[in-house]
Amino acid sequence: MINILLSVRQPFSGKILSGEKRWELRKNVPRLKKGDSVTLWLYESGKDGKRAIIGKCRLVVTASLYLYPPKGILELAIKNACVTEEHLRNYLPCYVWGIQDPVRISTVPLSDIGMTRPPQSWQYLTDEQADILERRLA
Repeated sequence: MINILLSVRQPFSGKILSGEKRWELRKNVPRLKKGDSVTLWLYESGKDGKRAIIGKCRLVVTASLYLYPPKGILELAIKNACVTEEHLRNYLPCYVWGIQDPVRISTVPLSDIGMTRPPQSWQYLTDEQADILERRLA
């Protein structure tokens, strides 16, 4: 099991947890082997965010989104990533992280898992850090 802490700003964090946002856009992807199971822990960042870990979801697929995607792919990305066409075009090229099964948890400060600051985009968590977070689900 691979666990990743993902920094996400409002309103996107809420859209992920509601199930509306099914694609997250990132400039890079984790190194994964076929069959790896990945849990994404959501850190809500930004001035309007809780600045804590607020939930989790599963990473089910990653794919490249090139500078000039076909029209159908562009429209699909706009809808599933909950972004405007302008935002998406300004962010290309990037990767799509397909996400499913969001679960909200009681807020967990980073200090509870031994961290002092959140990742700029994302970072791997240790098994011990993930265990602490999993216990918060019970």
